[in-house]
Amino acid sequence: MLRVIRDRHVAREAALLNLRALLSGQVRVVPSNVRLAPDRIADAIARGKDDLAAIRRGLSSLVERERTPSVERLPLRPYPERGR
Repeated sequence: MLRVIRDRHVAREAALLNLRALLSGQVRVVPSNVRLAPDRIADAIARGKDDLAAIRRGLSSLVERERTPSVERLPLRPYPERGR
């Protein structure tokens, strides 16, 4: 989580939260592929307290805002058929 969250204390809390979600059979609460501001994550965790669904809802709105528009790939040209 330190790659995603720069604050060690918040990264530890996020890792414990993800572990708790995984042990209860749910998916990760804090995504590991998007960089988020530590203060926003700490706020979402504090507001949700022990409710994983509330924390997930708080973080999902942050993830949507933080994602940058992706670069669209160019369409691939079809390969010409080779003569047999």
